[in-house]
Amino acid sequence: MLNDEADQDEAFLKYNGKRIWPDHGRYHKMNSAEKAEVNILLEHDTQTDLIIELWDWDLLSRNDLIGTFQMTVHPDDYGSFSTMMKLAETGSTASYMLYWEIVRE
Repeated sequence: MLNDEADQDEAFLKYNGKRIWPDHGRYHKMNSAEKAEVNILLEHDTQTDLIIELWDWDLLSRNDLIGTFQMTVHPDDYGSFSTMMKLAETGSTASYMLYWEIVRE
């Protein structure tokens, strides 16, 4: 992981336009050496890709979309996976990896 800002990213995640993480507060400070446990359960159909957005919270300006995690889920898939973030801005230095799992009920 490599944060986008010089010191730390004030990160939060969105799914379908709604903030899904962190559970408490507006953001979670992330630096290049940090890993964060997200632990979110989402229901999603397999007709479309699942897309989670990574945003950087800003106090004095609009929040910045850092990038997206796009996951293709097939009906017979299950287990653990990882997805590299696709950058939202050309020239950004950010690099994030999302580890995720498909569970059956």
